[in-house]
Amino acid sequence: MLSTTTNNATPGKTLSEIVRSKLGEILESSDFIKFVALVTMDGFTISSAMRDNINVNPKWLGALIVSSIKNLEGNIRKALGNASLSELVISLGQDMLIIKSMGKLALLIIADKSLGIDFIMYEVEEGLRDLMISLELSNNSF
Repeated sequence: MLSTTTNNATPGKTLSEIVRSKLGEILESSDFIKFVALVTMDGFTISSAMRDNINVNPKWLGALIVSSIKNLEGNIRKALGNASLSELVISLGQDMLIIKSMGKLALLIIADKSLGIDFIMYEVEEGLRDLMISLELSNNSF
């Protein structure tokens, strides 16, 4: 359980605190990043961080995104055969929603389009890598 298990790499911190800290680091990496969340692929929002100027319900968004990804991935598989959806970018007016799934987890980020997709995707990859290291997970444990 995230709130009670401690991590050997960060003594004294719960896994939940480590996740919140890492999400906060991603959020603070740019003023253009407005929201970040880590969700399970069954729709549970583990943790999230957001700026004051954004109105998002993290639990609702996490559940909605996961069910949408599963639906879209199923339809893509029907049309294209053995395909998997690991990254998705959705335009939201002047913002974009980026979803990066890795096994049983997904990282969601809402950012201003002016930031540039390359920078945001770099932050997503780095964020997931840092979370995996901090939580002592390998690609295979997802």
